[in-house]
Amino acid sequence: MELADDTSQRAKYSPTSTPVLDELRSLPPRKRWRLSAGEYFFFSGAVILAIVGLPWFRGVAESLLSSGIIAAALITCLAIPGTALLVALAAHEAGHFLAAWTEGFRLAPGNPDESAPGAFAVSKKLYSCQGLRLAKLSLAPRKLDHLPRRLLTVAIGGPLASLALTLVVETFAQVMTPGRLTAFSLHVLSGFSFLVGVAELLPDAGRGNFSDGERVLMLLKNDVAAERWVFILQAQMALARGEHPRTWDEAALVKAAAFDDESRDAVTARWLGYLWAAERQDITAATKYLEETLAAPAAASAGLRDRVFLEAAVFQAWFREDGTKARSWASKISTRKLAPWQQLRLATALLWSEGRLFDAWEKLGEYCQLLRGVPASPARGLAEQSAAEWKAQMESRMLSRAWRAMYSMSKETELPALETAAASTSD
Repeated sequence: MELADDTSQRAKYSPTSTPVLDELRSLPPRKRWRLSAGEYFFFSGAVILAIVGLPWFRGVAESLLSSGIIAAALITCLAIPGTALLVALAAHEAGHFLAAWTEGFRLAPGNPDESAPGAFAVSKKLYSCQGLRLAKLSLAPRKLDHLPRRLLTVAIGGPLASLALTLVVETFAQVMTPGRLTAFSLHVLSGFSFLVGVAELLPDAGRGNFSDGERVLMLLKNDVAAERWVFILQAQMALARGEHPRTWDEAALVKAAAFDDESRDAVTARWLGYLWAAERQDITAATKYLEETLAAPAAASAGLRDRVFLEAAVFQAWFREDGTKARSWASKISTRKLAPWQQLRLATALLWSEGRLFDAWEKLGEYCQLLRGVPASPARGLAEQSAAEWKAQMESRMLSRAWRAMYSMSKETELPALETAAASTSD
């Protein structure tokens, strides 16, 4: 994702055209934490259920105390509700995962194109593209046909699993007539499962993340947000397959990146737009997409936010040759744990911004060598191609500057000779 063969285009961009990238305007503050519609429903419902269930709490506690169990209050007030909530959440995510599995999604370290093991995992590492996120898992579709319908199944799978668990647990409690403690535990589990299912079905995009209900609604309407989500997955799969970003559907990308709803999808679409423009050597579009991505860092995931800050540092160092601003962006990386190849990428650009051209060229060689240590995959091949193009651009710039220096020296040598000849002629 290297940018320009020469810095002659720099005059086209005044610093004020990119106020965030040039740090003339501070990064937007993180949005204050607020409850989403689903969270409001869940917490208010939990309070109501707790009030309604107080007699059950008291009855179970008294039963345990009469049996000589001193920790009755702890068991009833903490252990049972806490365990029930964890089970309800696990069942919800299991519903999503089961639906995704039936629709052909597999864990990201799997093989998306049946040719390179771990291709999507390598793509995620190199390009910060996470695919379909379910809790802490990243899933990748093996095929891209009928993707909206399959995503709809995945989105509805979690709430359906939660509501189904509620029905099954309550039916079991009614049919089997278990003891008081078991019945109490089952009712708490069914209550939490019901609240989780309904809360996720409420359409909401709080804090940049879409609820399951919002995903279902956008897919049913097949609106711009749904098209953007589908494009994001398609572009991420293209990277995993080693398809060069310059081959992506330009109209779909521009449409996806133009829709701004301050969501995580919006930031991801603009990040993909930056990758696309940078690999096409389209400086105007690359600058635009990087600026827009930086303008909404709060909505991005932590990993992507750090990667965007890294690219801002490389952009300032390589394209604008401003080492001070490059270091400033690098200092904003919150994790401070760059991968070795990312460290070399940044070091190369910083050396270039300091005018240490040969040192930068040597460091770029180390960067290329380190990329070869990444597991073989189409995504690695794409990254190596990008690194080779960067090296060619660097050598071209170095050669151009050497010729300019030699030309200046020849002019400086030629001028005294001309002055001497002119003086002799006048005499």
